[in-house]
Amino acid sequence: MEVIFVRSPYFIQVDEASQLESKVELFIWHKGESEPATATYTLSKKAASATQTNNIYNISNYVKEFIDITNPISINIPTEEENYNWCYVKVKRYYSTTANNPSPTLLDTNTFVATNGYTNYFDGYNNSIDDTFIPMNLFQENKVYKYYDSPIGVYQYLTFFIDYTNDADEYIVRYTNFDASPTISDETILNGETETQYLFSIPISLGGIYYTEGNKIEILKNDVVIATYIFKTECETKYNPIRVDYINKLGAWDFITFFKARTENWEVKNKEYQLLPDDVNYNPIRGESKAFNYEAKQSIKVNTGWVEEYYNELIKDLMVSETILLYDYETETQKPVKLKTMTTDLKTSLQDKMINYQIDFEYNYNQINNVI
Repeated sequence: MEVIFVRSPYFIQVDEASQLESKVELFIWHKGESEPATATYTLSKKAASATQTNNIYNISNYVKEFIDITNPISINIPTEEENYNWCYVKVKRYYSTTANNPSPTLLDTNTFVATNGYTNYFDGYNNSIDDTFIPMNLFQENKVYKYYDSPIGVYQYLTFFIDYTNDADEYIVRYTNFDASPTISDETILNGETETQYLFSIPISLGGIYYTEGNKIEILKNDVVIATYIFKTECETKYNPIRVDYINKLGAWDFITFFKARTENWEVKNKEYQLLPDDVNYNPIRGESKAFNYEAKQSIKVNTGWVEEYYNELIKDLMVSETILLYDYETETQKPVKLKTMTTDLKTSLQDKMINYQIDFEYNYNQINNVI
């Protein structure tokens, strides 16, 4: 099934000979729900003229309302992602060669999977991915990525979209650890299931086993390897690592671990007002002004430590993410943040030799609870 990315425009066109008007019906629902019996949205337009009949509809904003991504699931076995992380959208196109026709002609019906991802400028018009197996992270195959070997039940993960069109297919994730005595563990993802679509999160360490060196992760379809990823643990004895989870360009959760020094900052803002004296013979201890409406903001500056040049793609994607969470391994807490770093040099091993990225985040809430 075709996957579309609704942070970018997705256009539906209706341009039939002699059409005077057109209509598009959108049916939007989540996995586990019934498809709507009536259209969720109905969009219509009249042709500009007899020679300019093309009607164009951008459906992205309507679909985006149905995707609500708040928190990655913490898993130790392959598990389906939350259904609200994506949605189905069925598009029915109609046209009519007469004005105000109550029964226009149905042109076609198409169904898509939609995520809160985006496409690049050079991807062009209506870029999408149509495949039965789609890696939804930006980690490159056979490249080495670092993660923190934390023994507290917080798991890093990969995400894959699987259009399970044949119930005879078997998908397996295979773990090969890098310990002194390597072991291989297989975990079945899909085998003989009802034909449907799945968005799977795959932990990079299986069953809560914390491999001290890391894992090679292979995805197999019918015993054939179709994807390979490598994650190695980083031993950090001086600093307390910070993991940043964010929604990437494909609309799935990704992560970067910042291993090195961090600096926290506290900023306070308020509004000051002049007070009226309490009496002609005023109390000098009271002062002449008072501050109200305090806002306390906390920010944090973190460093990746030495990384490879291919981390550039992760950093670029993090900086345009709409949803970012920060997990502090020291306090075992996860908090929403927003990016303060709006520009960074994309470093190369040729020019920079050793590559470290320093990123500033601000906690995305007032430290003084003012939620009403």
